[in-house]
Amino acid sequence: MRTLFREFVLLIIVFSPTIGALVFYHQLPDTMATHFGADNEVNDTMSKQMTIMVFTIIGLVPILFPLMRRFEQRQIKDAKFILAIHVSRYCLALLLAIAGWSILTYNLGYSLDIRRIVFIAVGVLFLVIGNYLGIIKPNNVMGFRTPWALRDDENWRKTHRLGGPVMVIGGLIILVATFLPVCVSIFIFFGTMASVFLVPISYSFMMFKRKRH
Repeated sequence: MRTLFREFVLLIIVFSPTIGALVFYHQLPDTMATHFGADNEVNDTMSKQMTIMVFTIIGLVPILFPLMRRFEQRQIKDAKFILAIHVSRYCLALLLAIAGWSILTYNLGYSLDIRRIVFIAVGVLFLVIGNYLGIIKPNNVMGFRTPWALRDDENWRKTHRLGGPVMVIGGLIILVATFLPVCVSIFIFFGTMASVFLVPISYSFMMFKRKRH
């Protein structure tokens, strides 16, 4: 019963932009703004029907997590790992829902700072997931899935024990950058995003090379 309720809540979250778009269908413009530049100006559009279709397709991503895990060569029963997977699914679902509702709200005529919304959402996502990276086991769904870490449990463990704090720090930096001038915040955002992924991946490769010598 708890599993069914959890999956039902997840469905509501991920498909809420689609539901919202259908509810407000006649109030939305036929051509919707769907992508925004750093200056909050629209730089891409899509038809109303296509936007709703994209909302629906993107909403399937968190739902497919369990299906992807069924193709794992080794099924991991560790409770903490399973919890980390579910937390990640909910975080991703919330991030996608926020993005969808931001687009809907803007197209309904409300003024929004899309850049700030994205920065805050990503910063919080990094803060939450970073706290769980240290406990996840080798898998093909979540984490820094470098070929060297997937072949070596020690490499995986050390990579994620480093990657977790790096992601948390990155999330904090992005949240602070949200309130800085636009040009500075964008530079910090992309620099931080690159560092959050490159530092653990580089560390994983260095451990792999060290073991070979």
